[in-house]
Amino acid sequence: MSAIKPETLNATLDSPTTHWPAIANVVLAGIAVALHVGKATIALPELQREFGRSLESLSWIISAFPFIGVFGGIAAGLLVRRWGDRRLLGLGLVIVSIASFVGAAQHNFIGLIVTRAIEGIGFVIVVVSAPTVLTRVVSAQKRNLVFSIWSTFMPAGMAISLFFGPHFSNWQQSWIAGGILTLLAALLLPFTTPRAAVTTSSAVALKLRQALVSILRARQPLLLALIFTTYNLQFFAVMAFLPIFLMQRIGLTLAVAGGISAAVIAVNILGNLAAGVLLSRGLRARNLLAVVSLLMGLAGTGVFLSVTPNALLIPLCLVFSAIGGMMPATILAATPAAAPEPGLIPLSLGLVMQGIYLGQVIGPIVLSALVAYAGWSAPAGMVLAAALLGSILALALASKTRA
Repeated sequence: MSAIKPETLNATLDSPTTHWPAIANVVLAGIAVALHVGKATIALPELQREFGRSLESLSWIISAFPFIGVFGGIAAGLLVRRWGDRRLLGLGLVIVSIASFVGAAQHNFIGLIVTRAIEGIGFVIVVVSAPTVLTRVVSAQKRNLVFSIWSTFMPAGMAISLFFGPHFSNWQQSWIAGGILTLLAALLLPFTTPRAAVTTSSAVALKLRQALVSILRARQPLLLALIFTTYNLQFFAVMAFLPIFLMQRIGLTLAVAGGISAAVIAVNILGNLAAGVLLSRGLRARNLLAVVSLLMGLAGTGVFLSVTPNALLIPLCLVFSAIGGMMPATILAATPAAAPEPGLIPLSLGLVMQGIYLGQVIGPIVLSALVAYAGWSAPAGMVLAAALLGSILALALASKTRA
């Protein structure tokens, strides 16, 4: 493995003490931006009525949000190295907030898509800069715990959106509420989070081309990025349209389907935290990722199969989400140690985030197309294929890869 040794990483980057106020603010920031992912999912039925669009067209309201991240993860990592992690984290939060406020005023479908893409710019800046802040403010002994807590931001934010979304009088109120919470997280940063020390190390001065070559030669960050892609292909294949799926398959109301979807996504947090415990006890990341990807895929396939009894659909969704939660926590905890050198951690995180975005973009678009042409049972094959590929990629990680 070409990555630096974990003990070297600890000595170079870890704070001697853990700054819990900073960690709490960073996690709040993550949850706040994740609200903007879930708000589109729960608003789809209302948006479908307002704009009169097909499910395939509406999928872009979800996919336009992360589309920027497919290409912008590395760029965000470069900006973090040049301008500082706390400054970029605040900037990303402000961008998401303003775009959400502007989106709430849109009555044109294309205009709404554009604001979602701008939200995506802010989102990718946040999810690349936030782990960099955490790496700086957490001690070596608390790293696995803190990164498992950080990995809960996506299911926590999405679950909150899905639970409260149906109780707003319209989708615009959901957009405004998300913008307010995101702005609050930005305003708290200067009071909770220390600024990064100025450094003149050669790592900061390293040219982008050199940095990218080093990361790609290390192989481990790229493999982790691809594994993240297969995870999100599975996760968003099930979650992106779960309320609509439950409404059409079982006949639930929007409020009930939203509440169940929120619970399904919330149990993902259990997997996030479980991964931190397992990694702390010495379980190898590659082994955990390989097993979890396969189990997650089997549960997700069962959700879509037409032969699955309706009574088993919700339990399968819960199992799928709980097991799957171990994957993002493991990947995010393993990425800092997989970077070729400490100065390349932001770029390595950017590459890994591009992987998660790729799956987040492809998943809803492919699923909506499959459902349109072959019904709700069609995505089962896509979920299983992604799970198998994820397991294979995990086994290709270096045998000593660990968080």
